[in-house]
Amino acid sequence: MVFRYGILIFTAIAILMYGILKPHRNWDMVAYVAAAHHKDGYRGADLTRETYEDIRKVVSSRRFTLLTTGEYSETVFKDSSSLEQQIPFYSIRVAYIELMRLLKETGLSYTRSTFVISACFAALSVLMLGLIILKTSVPIGMLPIVVAVTGYTDLARLSTPDAMACLFSLMGIYSLMAKRRIVFLIAAILPLIRSDFVLLSGLLMGYAYLQGTRLLSLLFLIFAVSSYILVTKLNEGYGYLTLFNFAFISSPVPYPADMVMSARLGDYVAPYWLLFNTLILHSHAVIYIVALYLFWLKGGWQMKKQAKFYGLFALPFIFTVGHLILFPSDHFRFFTFSASLILVWILDSLAQPVAPVAMET
Repeated sequence: MVFRYGILIFTAIAILMYGILKPHRNWDMVAYVAAAHHKDGYRGADLTRETYEDIRKVVSSRRFTLLTTGEYSETVFKDSSSLEQQIPFYSIRVAYIELMRLLKETGLSYTRSTFVISACFAALSVLMLGLIILKTSVPIGMLPIVVAVTGYTDLARLSTPDAMACLFSLMGIYSLMAKRRIVFLIAAILPLIRSDFVLLSGLLMGYAYLQGTRLLSLLFLIFAVSSYILVTKLNEGYGYLTLFNFAFISSPVPYPADMVMSARLGDYVAPYWLLFNTLILHSHAVIYIVALYLFWLKGGWQMKKQAKFYGLFALPFIFTVGHLILFPSDHFRFFTFSASLILVWILDSLAQPVAPVAMET
């Protein structure tokens, strides 16, 4: 028992220290720091000054130069109206930004808080993943391998809310498998962390609905969707079409509020082809392919009564496919939680006897 929990705690601490000592300091840090200062009331030139002075105190001069050069980054740095136009993409991550503001009250700068939050939530995600593994036949010694293969090290280093979303997603799956009612609260919270994770809220509540808790499922699904709509409206979110064009068609543009939406069908198809070419070279693709093969080998929907099957494979897989269809991004950190759960399901399935596949005569 001590050995099992020792591996769990050691892995979590390793991820925590890696994230704090080796932060990536990606450009998203600029936008989230700006969004926090914007929430504090800063606008125009004052917003630009506060944002970049905050960042300059933490990062090296070389990193600061990288964050402020290039056509897009330099325009955002030099033109306060451009910086303000980026904020609606990021201010919808309400929970992340409010936690940044809370940590500032303890003396932590907004810049430093971005990667401290990521490191802490990545470590907590590892602990939660370990608890899920302990509910399976997978040896806990596989935890460091699952963590490394599926990208928890990236979550710990990035200044994004992805590690926070990963933790709450894993908590939702764990609660669902353990039949705990906190799953309803988690489903309601997810859109406040990452608005696109309202998709996972729907899947969690859909499963709970099929399990018999129909009224609560419908109520909390309505609450989750309402939170998604409210957060988007209050933060003047640009909407799906603008986000799609910004991310995949127009390339990052300094003035997204003035962006003209593409009317060419080919522009909307091309990102899916690019995603396919990227995905086939990624470790997550191997996990998905092996999982689908085992799904067929094990008799597929014969496992439909197993909560473990839905929690570790079906819901994470449907989430990943649905998200990629709606938003064909190659930022696979969005799917770290789902890839890790599916890998755990593969390892658990390999430890179980294979049911013979019926042959037609």
